[in-house]
Amino acid sequence: MINVFFVPGMFGSTIEYVLRNFTLEHTPVDAYICEDGSMHSFSKEAHFTNLESINFGLLNQDLKITTPMYPFKNSHLPEILDSYKNFISGTNILMYADSVSSAELNILFQYYKIAGGKIANRGLDIFSNNNNTDILQWNSSYTSWHDMKRWEWREWFSFFYVDWVSEWQISEEQAPESFLKIKNTSLLFDTQETFYKIIDFCKLTPKHGIKQFANKWQGFQQYIVDEFVLIDQIINHTIKDVNFSWNTLSIVSEAIIQQKLRSSGYEIQCDGLDVFPTDAKSLGSLLIKC
Repeated sequence: MINVFFVPGMFGSTIEYVLRNFTLEHTPVDAYICEDGSMHSFSKEAHFTNLESINFGLLNQDLKITTPMYPFKNSHLPEILDSYKNFISGTNILMYADSVSSAELNILFQYYKIAGGKIANRGLDIFSNNNNTDILQWNSSYTSWHDMKRWEWREWFSFFYVDWVSEWQISEEQAPESFLKIKNTSLLFDTQETFYKIIDFCKLTPKHGIKQFANKWQGFQQYIVDEFVLIDQIINHTIKDVNFSWNTLSIVSEAIIQQKLRSSGYEIQCDGLDVFPTDAKSLGSLLIKC
C-alpha cells in the first residue's frame, strides 16, 4: 500500500495520477490537467479528510493508494499517523513545506485550485476552517467570516496564517525516517526528477511519457508562480519607493503582502482599505514603520 500524506494544495492528486498512469504496475485513470492547474478531474482512490473517514476496506486490491490530508480539522499529523499504525509498514510519502515562504506559495495554490478552483471551488471557508472565535473579536455581531469586510478578512488572515502553516513545516520532523519526504517546491520546480524519485521509492516501473507530462503540468502551474514572484516585487518596490504597478490581486496575495511587510518592519494603515492599492507609491503612502 502507498500512503501519500499531504497538505491541501501540495499536489496529492498529481502524485496519485502519476503513480496510476505512469507505472507499469497500475491501471491508468482517465483524467486531464484542469484549467486551474489541478488534477481534480478524477477522484482519488482513498482520500481521507478526518479520522472517521479512514477506511482501508475501500481500497482497490490492485492499486491501494491512500491520500490522507493533514492536519485534519481536529487532528494533527501525529494522531493521523497513529491511526495508520497497523498500515505504516507500507510505502509512505510526506509532502511538506521547508519554510514560511514555501508555505505561502502553497496558500496561493490552495486559493486558486481549491477555494476558487474550476472544480473544487470551496470558497474562503478552507482558510477560516470554521474558526469563528477570531472573527467574533472583530465584531461580536458577526456570525461567520462572511460578515467581515474585505479589509478585515485580509488583516485577520495576514496574522492568522503564520501559525497555521507551521504544521506544514514541522511535519518533516514528526514523520518517521522511513518516509520519503518531498518539499512542495521540489515537486513544483524539479517536477520530472521528483516524479521519478517517487516512483523509484515505491519500487514501481516507470512508463514512457513522464517528461512530457511533467513539462505540460509545470506550464499549467506557472500563473500561480508568477503571482508569487510578483508579491516579492511589490514589497521590494514599495519599500524602496520605486514606481511599480500591478493588476488587482487575490485577497490572499494581498494578505501575504501585508504579512511580509509586517515582518519587514512596516504596518499598513488598513482600516477601511477594502480596495488594495495597485501601485507601489500608493501602497507606500499607507505604510507605518513599526
